[in-house]
Amino acid sequence: MSFRDFMSTLPKVELNLQLTGALQKESLLLIANQNGIPAQMDDFAFWADMLDQPDPERLDETAAVFSSWIIYPEDIALVIYDIGVALSKQNIPYAEVNVVPSDFIGSARMNFDTFIEALNDGRDRALRAWNVEMSWIFCVPRDNPRAGDDVARWASGSAGRQGNVVALGLIGPEDAQPVGQFRRAFATAQKKELLTALSAGDSLGPRGIREAMDELRPNRLVNCWRAADDETLLDEVAQAGITMVNSIKRALQRREFNATADIPIERLLARKAPLILSCDKPSLYQSTLLDEFVMAREEHGIAVDEIIQLARRSIELSFLDAERKESMLRDFDLQANSPQARFLDRS
Repeated sequence: MSFRDFMSTLPKVELNLQLTGALQKESLLLIANQNGIPAQMDDFAFWADMLDQPDPERLDETAAVFSSWIIYPEDIALVIYDIGVALSKQNIPYAEVNVVPSDFIGSARMNFDTFIEALNDGRDRALRAWNVEMSWIFCVPRDNPRAGDDVARWASGSAGRQGNVVALGLIGPEDAQPVGQFRRAFATAQKKELLTALSAGDSLGPRGIREAMDELRPNRLVNCWRAADDETLLDEVAQAGITMVNSIKRALQRREFNATADIPIERLLARKAPLILSCDKPSLYQSTLLDEFVMAREEHGIAVDEIIQLARRSIELSFLDAERKESMLRDFDLQANSPQARFLDRS
């Protein structure tokens, strides 16, 4: 049995899936046509081509354009259901999806109530049809700190918590605004015992990560490969019990590193850092979570057993409740120790 085949059989979890980077081509084109987008955009064909060949230099712009085609609650429900279908094909029964509510709420067509109802309509359909469960991380965009209070209130309120929101997040270009601008929003979430996650370090390096830790005290750091540049910082992350979620393909697409060999996965693992792998934006990066594990194995030489533990750790460090974690870990261990696993090529 090949390593890829074996990893495809393991039940995996995805802890950093970006909604606008996971949109499926067929549904997005259907939505665009139903909403009259081609008639409104002279360059619609240009952007539609990006669904097949995304431009690495325009990924953020591409995600923004695609999200602008999603206008109605039924559009949200459809794209969420399709994400669930895609996850089921990868044997991913659970995912935490980053959603930026301010991208969709505020128009005459969608308020918070209709938005979260649409999210969970798509989620419930995927759960019934494919046994794929999704939770939401409501994110504040770095370039819009004024949205912070609203997003924190939506995420931590009763409707949000009952609507499967598990965390408050912060995403976007790290240098867009000082991280202190989001202190009140994160304090609101933490006061209401809502977990938090944020992207830090990809442009500001260890300084940006340390500032984020000091100002916002997150439970999870995302896109934080640069923590490996500072061993003292790595120790602080570990001591604080902060999970580190990173994508190999993202780092390459964003030219954060010049080559795969430069990505410090070995350094982080050697330091016993609480590392998790994610595919982040599968449609835009043309990658999957399975590809992340295969790259770790084939391009970094990470031992098979260590990669299995990486996958298992994703379940342990998810924002699932304890009972659901235990159930998923039992399923994972059963498959990881199956008779077929004995034929895995571990060389």
